[in-house]
Amino acid sequence: MSKVVDHDVRRHEILSKARHLFAEHGYDQVTYQQLADACGLSRTVLYKYFTDKKELFDSALAEMTANIGANLRQAIVKNPKLPAAAKLDMVLHQTIDLCLSNPALMRCIIEYLTAQRRQGESVEKRIRRHTVAFRRMIRTILQEGIDRGEFANFKVSSAEDIIFSLMQSVAINIMFDDQPDRERLFRNSRNIIRALRIYSPYDENGRERDDGL
Repeated sequence: MSKVVDHDVRRHEILSKARHLFAEHGYDQVTYQQLADACGLSRTVLYKYFTDKKELFDSALAEMTANIGANLRQAIVKNPKLPAAAKLDMVLHQTIDLCLSNPALMRCIIEYLTAQRRQGESVEKRIRRHTVAFRRMIRTILQEGIDRGEFANFKVSSAEDIIFSLMQSVAINIMFDDQPDRERLFRNSRNIIRALRIYSPYDENGRERDDGL
């Protein structure tokens, strides 16, 4: 009797093992055969899931960013009463920490994007596709802060771009610095949030604001 394969489970296992392999060796150094071997599959079987290394890496990255986004959204849902500034601070801190705790994978992602640029592909379009959920979350928090009177009435898309630029600076730090300055990156994120706020250390009842900033 043939074994019944749960293809969703197998696909997840392939993506997980592929991420570890890419992080360990880098995008350019990993071959499709190595990916198949790491997954305990033949190339023929692996081709049924992913047509080439590029599609496999792109899918592994998409799954990872989706999981990160889900975890961040869950953290926000668990703290619905937090001020928008504190929610934004929490999201940025957790994102920075995730990047800094996976430097090899971050370097691999940058290597992959560089390889795609060399082949004439639109790197910006690819980055936006993988970060659309993150951007939407940031945009929602920013609008919430404006609606609540916590943030100045600025152009949300401009503030979103500034915050995204901060995340890009994290990637650059990881790429070129073996020991990125975590605290400096945190300070930068807090400075951005402070710049967005309508400055007042007190709420409408005269109590000191408790938003962690």
